[in-house]
Amino acid sequence: MRYLYAIVLIGMVLLGAGGCQAGPGAAFAASAEAEGLDEVADLRRDVQLLNLINGLDLSGEQMQFILDRAREAEAIREEIKERAQGNTAATSQVLSELRETLMRGKVISSELRGEFFSVEKENQALKEEWEQEMARLALEVEETLEGHQLYALEHYVPCVIPPEGEARIGQAEDTHAGQALLQRIRDIPDAQFEARKQKIAQKVLERVLARLPKDQALALDQEEEIEWLLCFLEKVRGLDEMTFAVEKEQLVEEVKSRYGRPEGPVDVTAKIERHLLDPRIIPLLEDKLAARSEG
Repeated sequence: MRYLYAIVLIGMVLLGAGGCQAGPGAAFAASAEAEGLDEVADLRRDVQLLNLINGLDLSGEQMQFILDRAREAEAIREEIKERAQGNTAATSQVLSELRETLMRGKVISSELRGEFFSVEKENQALKEEWEQEMARLALEVEETLEGHQLYALEHYVPCVIPPEGEARIGQAEDTHAGQALLQRIRDIPDAQFEARKQKIAQKVLERVLARLPKDQALALDQEEEIEWLLCFLEKVRGLDEMTFAVEKEQLVEEVKSRYGRPEGPVDVTAKIERHLLDPRIIPLLEDKLAARSEG
């Protein structure tokens, strides 16, 4: 949301820099556009959170518990924000003095160094306090969720439209692009494939390496991977149409499992902080609970 708003502001600055002085009407239009973008982002976030709430199948008691913790998180957020505002003025003053000192080519005094580290220490203390409070609330929420709900939360990826026919609450892992690539390779005439298969395998490997972390990509033996890909492509091309139609998704997964990014353990408390303690969840849970009491 902030990025979208920034784009609008940058556009206004560029118009001014080019000698086109924007009038009040243009400024109003830009402001209205920014508000519209903010509204769309908020609505999208609401839909994502509703998918999560519905997918977790929360009881009324769980909804109320999460609502209470989300309200507490918002109160803490506002309190720390208010305390941080006083620190912002001090930080700005110190940074301005540092900038002025460096612009003059002077050495930063020990006094100014001390002032900087002092305000930085206060900023870090506020940050740590915020993180500790959110971790505490998230842990309390985690303890109220059932095992199947925690599993669903671990695999939650924010989405607007959940996958059809699946008991999931997040965006599905799409393999259609990989399946289409395998189909194109199958469609290459035999003589053409035989003449170009080394280059085709090299191209596929390049696409794979581009998606991997640099250290993981460098650790691969490219000659060995080319050999594996050639065997894999020969297998794909050797399947009859019926078998390929049944196994194509599994074939894509075979490549992904070989070249997938290493997955670390999922931090459920971090997901709770990000989603179930999001201030936008407060009115959604309030409305859900009100609808239940009316029903």
